[in-house]
Amino acid sequence: MAVQKLSSTDAFVVVDLPDAAASGVVRRARKILQSSASDLARSATYTFAAFGMQRSGASAGINAEGEAIGPAIEAFTTELGPAVEAGRLHFEAGKGMRADQLAPLREVSKVGPQSGSSDLLAASVVAATAWAVGGDLAGRTVAIEGTNQAPPELKTALTNAGATVVDVWGVEDKPWLVWGAEVDAILAGSKPGTLTHQGTDYITAKAIVPWGPIPATTKAFAQLRQGGMVTVVPDFVSIAGYLVGGFLDGDGSAVTASLVTKVVEILEEASSHPDGVLLGACYLAEAFIETWQERKPFGRPLAA
Repeated sequence: MAVQKLSSTDAFVVVDLPDAAASGVVRRARKILQSSASDLARSATYTFAAFGMQRSGASAGINAEGEAIGPAIEAFTTELGPAVEAGRLHFEAGKGMRADQLAPLREVSKVGPQSGSSDLLAASVVAATAWAVGGDLAGRTVAIEGTNQAPPELKTALTNAGATVVDVWGVEDKPWLVWGAEVDAILAGSKPGTLTHQGTDYITAKAIVPWGPIPATTKAFAQLRQGGMVTVVPDFVSIAGYLVGGFLDGDGSAVTASLVTKVVEILEEASSHPDGVLLGACYLAEAFIETWQERKPFGRPLAA
C-alpha cells in the first residue's frame, strides 16, 4: 500500500499496488481513516483481478465538513487532475460525495462513461443474488440491510427480476433485526463490517450478498463458513459493476450483458473450490495478480 497525502487540502489517496494505474472511490467526512481506505482499496484490487484487469484498487479520503467542503473538494480535484488525465488514477463518488463534485476529474478521465453507474452496480448485485439462490429471483424474497443508504436502482432491479423486497419490522430503531429476516437472501453494505459475529446466529437466509464493500467481518465469515448453511458472496464480485463498467467494451445494454455474464462466470468457477465461493474467488483473483505483480498483496477483502 502507498499513501499520498495531498499538499493543498486535508486529504489522502491510498493505492494498493503502487506501480499500477488505480481506480476506486473517494469519500468525504470530518475524518476518514486511512485504515478503512486501505480496506476499500484492497477490495477494489480484487475486483479488477477477478475480471482479469491489470489495475490496482485505490481509495481516497477528504477530511472536511460544513463550509470547508467545497474548497476541499476543489483543491482535491485540482491537485489530482494531472494524475487522472495521465490515466494513473480514477475515482468514483463514495460516501459523503456526489458524482457532480468530481466533474473536473471526469472531464479529463480516460475511463468510459459507464464507470460509477448505479444501474451497473444494481445489475451486478442482482446477478450475484440470483446466482446465490439458485439462478433465478422469480418468487424469491430478499431483505436489504441499510435500505435507506442503498441506491434506489437496486430495489427496482430486484423487483424487475421477480424478487420481493421485504421490509423488516423494527430495523429503523434496531438495525440488527435485519439479520433475522426470514428471506432467501440478505443484501448488506451500509458500512464495512456491518455484519459481525454477533449477528450470524440469527441468520436463516440462504445467502449474504454485498451491495457495498466488505460488509462482513472476518469472524462473521468464519462462523458462517463453519456452519456451512449460508453462502457468503464476495463483495468484490457482487458490487463490481460500479468500478468495472467503464473498462468493459461496448455501451448501454451490451456492457450490462457482459457484466452479468462475467459475474456469474466468476461465481460459478469460484464455487467449485472446496473452500467455498468467497475464498475461491480470492484464489482466482490472487492467481491473476501473480501473473503481473511480483507477489500478491497480504490480506484479503474482509473487515476486521
